[in-house]
Order: sequence, then C-alpha cells, then structure tokens
Amino acid sequence: MATLKDIALRVGVSTCTVSRYINGKITVRKETAESIDRAIKELGYTKNFAAVSLKTQSSRSVAVVFPSLKNIFFAEIADHVNRVLETRGYTMITLTTDNLDSKEREAARKILELRAAGAIFMTLPYDHQDSSHILQLESQGIPCVMINRYFEAGRFTAVSTDFLGGAREGTNLLLAGGARKIGLIVGAPVQPQSRVYIQGYRESLEAAGLEAEEDLIRYCYYDERKVARATRDFLRMGTDAIFAISDYTALAVLDEVKRQKWRIPEDVSVLGSGNSRFAQLTGLTSLDSRPVDLGTRGAEILLERIHRENDSQFVLVEPEFSVRESVRTIQ
Repeated sequence: MATLKDIALRVGVSTCTVSRYINGKITVRKETAESIDRAIKELGYTKNFAAVSLKTQSSRSVAVVFPSLKNIFFAEIADHVNRVLETRGYTMITLTTDNLDSKEREAARKILELRAAGAIFMTLPYDHQDSSHILQLESQGIPCVMINRYFEAGRFTAVSTDFLGGAREGTNLLLAGGARKIGLIVGAPVQPQSRVYIQGYRESLEAAGLEAEEDLIRYCYYDERKVARATRDFLRMGTDAIFAISDYTALAVLDEVKRQKWRIPEDVSVLGSGNSRFAQLTGLTSLDSRPVDLGTRGAEILLERIHRENDSQFVLVEPEFSVRESVRTIQ
C-alpha cells in the first residue's frame, strides 16, 4: 500500500507537509493541494484513522454495508447484527450503496481507512463487476461475511436464506390455491437471488405440468414504476397470482392491483418475501426470510472470524411462510 512518504516523493514536498495537509492542519498553495490529491488517487493511498488498531488488532467497530434505506428488510437484519455486536462490545457502522457497484467500492475504501475489525455485505449491487474490493479487505486482515449475496459455498463466508427452496414452496402455495398463471417479479439479472427465484419457480411449475412463460418473468430492480408496469402487463395477460422477490416489491404490486380495481385475493393472489412489519400490517402473505437468524448468525460468524475462532463457512437458513389474506387458499 502507498504511504505518506510515497506521496511526498511524487509531489516533491516533505512527508510532514503531506501528513499535516491530509489531517487539515495546514493550508497549502492550490497547485500543491491539487498535486497531493492527484497523487493520493493515483497511488491508491488510504488514510488510516486507527494506526494503533492496525498493530494491536484492537478495533471495536464493524461495518455493515447494505443496498438501500427504503427496504425495511435490510434494516431488520442490521438491527439484529447490532444486537449481537453490542453484547460483545463492538460498534456498528452502517454504509449504504444505492445498489451501485461504485458506491460499494467506495464503502470498502472507507472500511479500510477506518480499519474496521470486520465487515458485512448484503446482496450484490445491480451492476456488480467483481469482488476485488472485498478481497482487498480480506488481504488487509479485515474479515468479511456476506448475507443473502451467494447461495452456495464459495470463496467467501456467507449466510443466506434458502431462496431456491422458498421459491419452490411459494409457487406451490399459489398453485395449491388454484393459481395457474403466475407472474414472477425479481430484482436484477446479475443478482444470484433473482436466478434462484426463477429456478425454483420454474421447477415448481414444471412439476405441476405447467409451462414457465418468459413473459411472466420480469426484472424490475425494486423500482416501483417498473413493478407497476409489470403488474399491469400481468393483469392484461390474465395472471391470477403474482410472486414478488421482496415485500417492498409486493406492496407496489398490491397498490397497482387495487388501482386497476382487481380484487385481492379473489381475482389475483399476491405473495411477497421477507415477512417484514409492513407485510404483517397489510395482510400480505410472505416468505419469512428469517432476518433475525440472518443478522444474528452473520454477526456471530463474523466475530468468530475476527477472533480467529473459526474459518470461513457457508450457512443456509430455512425460510418459512406466513400466510395471510393476500393469497387464496383451498380449505
């Protein structure tokens, strides 16, 4: 990694000048400031706010990186992560990415600068490129845990909901209620969660002797306008059930179905995922992704890695269903 000395040599000033400029203790000429800023960027220098922690491994902060503040499901997971961390004397730092790869990389740089003891990353950004930024954290001694980001064992420690099994069971639940033309709304194509939902959905339909029509699968990126458009398309096609990848998405479906004056569940069943508080308040049937278990287990495993009590591992959490009035059931 680049040092203050490297920057000083590149710019032609003293190491002390660079250090005092970075820490806001002096004002330098505009040309010098621009040269230092340019050298910092070109050399990839990251400021270490906790040099003592680097030597003693005594940092007591853990970073949690999640896509959005809009989706209460992420907040519920983070809340349970925080509960575990607090009992062990750690402070949680939260960073959001707006589902963008560039912002996740910036979050990783901040985590490195702060020299956090560890980090948790939730789901993949929409435009995910690679995981070099996370590998860099690991190489610098900052262990990371992925939550609902990967759904099979791989290079990273991961805790995930078994969405493949959940998608199968969710589709079966709709079929059992009499649905025969089921629309599926997922997130982004690059996200493994979207792929496993589609796989489970197709497997259940094929097992029931039904065709998985491509027009009935829509990528909506958790965008309410895209969800509303897909919902209108589904209704025009005679869809009798809609399965959404999240409660946030499912609530947008409910709003549009009501706007189109269709009855729920008599005309169309709606199934969400997450079993958030919103689902409970609105009567939405939802796949319980077990945020308590995801957050608790994710934090526990990260602490085990921080204290070198355990190596990387992969954990699948079995989902459950909370059936409410948004889905037809046959008694």
